[in-house]
Amino acid sequence: MLKGSDVAAHNSADSLWMIIHGKFAPSHPGGIKILLKYAGKDATENDLQEYDPIHPPGTIEQTLSADKHLGPIDMSTLEEGQKLVEVATPASSAAALSGVPSSASACLNLDDFEKAAEALLKPKAWAYYRSAADDERTSPPSPRQSTSTAAFSWNRDAFSLIRFRPRVLRNVLPVDLSTSILGHRSRMPVYISPAAMGRLAHPEGEKCLVRTAAAHGIPYVVSANSSVSFEDIAAEVPKDTILFYQLYVNRDRSKSEDILRRVANAGYKAICVTVDAPVAGKRERDERTKLDDEAAADLSTSAAVKRTGPDAPDAPQDEKSQGIAQGLGSYVDPTLSWTDLAWVRRASGGLPIIVKGIQSAEDAALAAHYGAAAIVLSNHGSRQLEGAPSSIETLLEIRKFEPGVFDKVEVWCDGGYRRGTDVLKAIALGAKCVGFGRPFMYSLAFGDQGTDRVATILREELEQNTRLLGATKLGEVVPAMVNTTELERNLYNGPYDSPIKTIFAKL
Repeated sequence: MLKGSDVAAHNSADSLWMIIHGKFAPSHPGGIKILLKYAGKDATENDLQEYDPIHPPGTIEQTLSADKHLGPIDMSTLEEGQKLVEVATPASSAAALSGVPSSASACLNLDDFEKAAEALLKPKAWAYYRSAADDERTSPPSPRQSTSTAAFSWNRDAFSLIRFRPRVLRNVLPVDLSTSILGHRSRMPVYISPAAMGRLAHPEGEKCLVRTAAAHGIPYVVSANSSVSFEDIAAEVPKDTILFYQLYVNRDRSKSEDILRRVANAGYKAICVTVDAPVAGKRERDERTKLDDEAAADLSTSAAVKRTGPDAPDAPQDEKSQGIAQGLGSYVDPTLSWTDLAWVRRASGGLPIIVKGIQSAEDAALAAHYGAAAIVLSNHGSRQLEGAPSSIETLLEIRKFEPGVFDKVEVWCDGGYRRGTDVLKAIALGAKCVGFGRPFMYSLAFGDQGTDRVATILREELEQNTRLLGATKLGEVVPAMVNTTELERNLYNGPYDSPIKTIFAKL
């Protein structure tokens, strides 16, 4: 068994050991600086919780070869300088800020959770959850920003361009919000979108999310980068809970095949293939959190670990400002194509395929053609391509150019939805359901009480506003109840050639 002195002697880029649950990690897709910060020390339990929230149990075994695991450490032999004491979140003083809700029950809407999260979460967690691409103009501005500094938000402002046309003098006493999502009954047309790193906000992380999904009878699309393993998430709730698994296809396809087999065995009911992130977007807010003095290291030392060959890391080791998102996305296969959907289906044992990240009518038609059971209209929460369309805009584009898609696949939406009225606008235009990501992640600042409160607010708003529209069930929320004239002025207006016609013309 190794001793603390053995590890302490290897604390440079030339010979770097660190303790991560008793395993040695010599290279890292997040860069050399974070390794040097904890070289010769215990990086598992430390002041910023560097390892556990970002790496689900078992991931080090998946990413490092066996010869890098040097064996167990006698933790009693660690010297004081090797032990890192966890520092409490500086939440108590921040929460005292004027207008910041101090509890889940004090949050009246989903924006309130964002205000609370900005005050309560550690800077690294807040930056990762909140970050968006480039100048963040596509992303909703923070509720705490003044109107003079808030960036333009297409994800949010698109909803304001749609007006309702409610009906009156109807009996709206009974309201049924239930719907069928891929053949499973959901109590409302809402699901929890895949979002990573729940334990950055709360020790229970994704377990809070799945318990809320089970309690409220809604689907949960579990992130491929969850900080709790997908098997532990599934084991937390009854087997009839509607769980779907988000897949980022690995460059090493055998790793994805192994995961898909395990996902099927764990009882997941569909595979959600994310297709809009062949590379990670430029998320500067996230990247800036890596520029702190503690994580900084002499860049000349990082040159010593640059290498090529089968043992080389997936990402550059001298990356000055690589954020969490860049590190998490380093394994994604950028060569994925439409014909690979059949491979995913086979590898999962025939589970239905959801294609997430559709941003045009052409790709909606192609997804239907290649056998998707559902598509998610999404610009990845505005985290990938600055200026990408909101899902409600893509929804209108499909209605205009490829209306037959609605007869072939379920059409889901996510990105920037914050109100029950936002959901109803999408439902009226043909969406089956709407996903919520950031609001649930922000609510993790309050644990189970927070995630439950988000779902409760959505249910209450949906019930109230469905009645105000003059409807008693989702099937009665129809296109005639919305006026999209103003938004349609911004839609793509051609030329347009259906890719399906092109495919059949070649046959």
